[in-house]
Amino acid sequence: MPEHGRHQGCRRPSWHDGLSARRSTKRRPGLRSARHTREVINVARRRGARGFDGTVLRHTRELRRMSQEDLGRATGVSPSLVCAYEEGRRTPEWATLAAFATALSSTIGELRPGQPTTMEDLRCGAGQNQAAAAEAAGLGRSGYAMVEGGRTRSLKPDVARRLAAAWGVGVDEVVQAHAAAVELAGQAAPVLQGAVLEGLAGHFGVTTEALLELAHRIQDQKERGNS
Repeated sequence: MPEHGRHQGCRRPSWHDGLSARRSTKRRPGLRSARHTREVINVARRRGARGFDGTVLRHTRELRRMSQEDLGRATGVSPSLVCAYEEGRRTPEWATLAAFATALSSTIGELRPGQPTTMEDLRCGAGQNQAAAAEAAGLGRSGYAMVEGGRTRSLKPDVARRLAAAWGVGVDEVVQAHAAAVELAGQAAPVLQGAVLEGLAGHFGVTTEALLELAHRIQDQKERGNS
């Protein structure tokens, strides 16, 4: 019987997190079911957990003397996917990472060393989607997304209190998580740049400078409306 602490190769998993592996069946090229197409679209929209480190997941699992099969059973993830995460071939979704943290008596932060805790981390750790968080905060969906993404630089005290209560954390933690999101948003590369910027400017018949100025003006108005 293999020891839990010994790293071994693993069978390659099914192609994404969330669809169970199925024995392949022969089909004529180009024929796919409508269900398969919907699954592909849904998976493409999913986001992996930022800053995840597979080696830390493996180390934590081995410290708990759990096998990949044990962790898979505890979280509903196939052992082959656990292996893929540990080897860095896949990145788990936030919900999957939160399940790993719970099963390993750890935290999302410990499985993402060196990464600041953002509002997204707190929300996912509480098992909420953005719609539920927006309702708890008393904000519209788009307004909440702006706050969580750090694009709204101010966080109202009553919103912080509501989110802290919904997520089971302190108000200071929410405030600090929002500040981390704002900082990360400031580091992110702008979407309107390069060929995208030039293509949109050409489409609307304006200069790139005018289009950027408009984008910044809309951003500023949105921030003032949510502050």
